[in-house]
Amino acid sequence: MSTHDNSFPQYMKIFHGGLAIFGITAFLTAEMAENGSDSLGYYLHAALGFSVTIFVMARIIAGISGSGHARFSGWSPFSPRQWRRAGQDVRSLIRLRVPERGAHQGLSGLIQAFGIALFACMGISGTGLFLLKGSPDASMFHTLEEIHEAGEGLIPLYLLLHVGSVVVHSVAGKPIWQRMWKLSESID
Repeated sequence: MSTHDNSFPQYMKIFHGGLAIFGITAFLTAEMAENGSDSLGYYLHAALGFSVTIFVMARIIAGISGSGHARFSGWSPFSPRQWRRAGQDVRSLIRLRVPERGAHQGLSGLIQAFGIALFACMGISGTGLFLLKGSPDASMFHTLEEIHEAGEGLIPLYLLLHVGSVVVHSVAGKPIWQRMWKLSESID
């Protein structure tokens, strides 16, 4: 079994739960928003999107000013070390071996950074669309709409990578999902 510290503080579990619940429900209600900016579906999607935005911004603030696993300083996607580890992880997966790393290291760190950036982009573009609805600045609205639609297409990819890695680890006898969803502070 891995000797890495597997604990996540309660606030990180709340951030993760909020991002998962509101992110998935906002994604699932996206088509309802197409019924017009005065429809109930539009306002439901907007409310769920605002909720995701609050959680992702709180996560970003924790990444900048938090401690431990929350801090981005230990898992920057721009670090050559992170990319080197991600390459090692991909080679391990090709050999049908599950990589063992600390939280947010290597490939998992890049995937998590992608998810945070994706949901931040969706939140910012969605908020912009909501604020510009009915605005005479059609070019800005159109640009934000294109960004938002591109992000909508990437959400299934992120979910496949994130949930897929949890499933692969669980099948390999390393149930990393317990790091986040077990009620105690850490797994033994």
